[in-house]
Amino acid sequence: MSRLHNGPALAGAMLIASMGFSYANAQSIEPVPPPAPQQATPAPVVSPVKTADETTAAFLGRVNTANPETVSLAAAELFKQSPTQVTVGDLIALASSTDAAAADMTGRVTSGFPIIAVSTNAAQFSEQLSALILSDSSQLPTIVALAKKVANKDFSEVVGEGLALAYSTAMQRGDTILAAAIQLQTKSVGVPSDLLIAFSENVQGTAAGPAAPAAAAAAASPIGGAGSTPASGNSIGGSAAGGGSAGTAQAGGGAAPAGGGGSGASGSAATSPSITVSIGSVSTPTSTSPI
Repeated sequence: MSRLHNGPALAGAMLIASMGFSYANAQSIEPVPPPAPQQATPAPVVSPVKTADETTAAFLGRVNTANPETVSLAAAELFKQSPTQVTVGDLIALASSTDAAAADMTGRVTSGFPIIAVSTNAAQFSEQLSALILSDSSQLPTIVALAKKVANKDFSEVVGEGLALAYSTAMQRGDTILAAAIQLQTKSVGVPSDLLIAFSENVQGTAAGPAAPAAAAAAASPIGGAGSTPASGNSIGGSAAGGGSAGTAQAGGGAAPAGGGGSGASGSAATSPSITVSIGSVSTPTSTSPI
C-alpha cells in the first residue's frame, strides 16, 4: 500500500521540480532583440543639365519642376558656365517677369543674383551687364528696377560697377545721350545707396585714370618752353610769360627763335593768348640755329 501511495507523490514531486528547472532556465536566457528595420538608401540627386538647344527659361522651368529649392543655385551656376551678355539678359528677363503663373520661379531666379554677386564671377557679371546696356539701352530701366527689387548690398554694388563701365564707355564713344540716361537712372527714386556709391566711385576712378598720364606728358614735353600761361608754355618763341622779351627756344634747339627775339615794339606787344611768333626789330636774322 505504501508504494502505491508513494508512487504518485514521487511523480508529482518530479513534475514540480522539472517545471521549476525550466522556469529557472527561462529566467537566465536573455531575450534576443528583434532585428532593426533596414532603411532605404536615398537615391543621389542628379542636377539637371541644360542642353545646347534649350533656352534659359525652359531649363530653369525644368529645374523648378524637379526641385524648386535649387532654382537659385541653378541660375547662378548657369551664368558661371556661360558668362555672356545673352545669359545676363535671359536671367534679367525671367526675374523681371510679371506673369502671375510663374511668380514662384520668378522669385527663385531673383534670389540667384545675390549668389552671383558674391561669387568669383561678379566682375564678369558687371562687364556683361555693361555690354548689354551698350547694345540695348532699353534694358537700362529694367536693370535698375531689378536692383531695387533684389535690394541686396553686394548685388547693388555689382550693378553700380556695371553702370559705371557703361557710362565711361559711352562717354569715350561720344554717346552723351546714353551717358546722361545712365546717370539719371542712378539718381532715380528708390535706387539703393550702395548702387549709387559704387557707380560714383567707379566713374571717378575711370575718369582719373587716363587724365593723369596725359597731364604728366603735357607737363614734361613743352614745345616752346615752360611759360607761366598756356599760350607761353606752348609758344614757339620762348619761355616768356606774355610774349615780352624772348626767351630760350626749346623746339629748334638753338639760342633764339627763327626771326630773332629782339625787344622791339612788336615783340613786346604780343600779349594775345593765341600762339604767336615774335618778329623782332632786327630785319635780317643773323642766327645760324636751325629752324
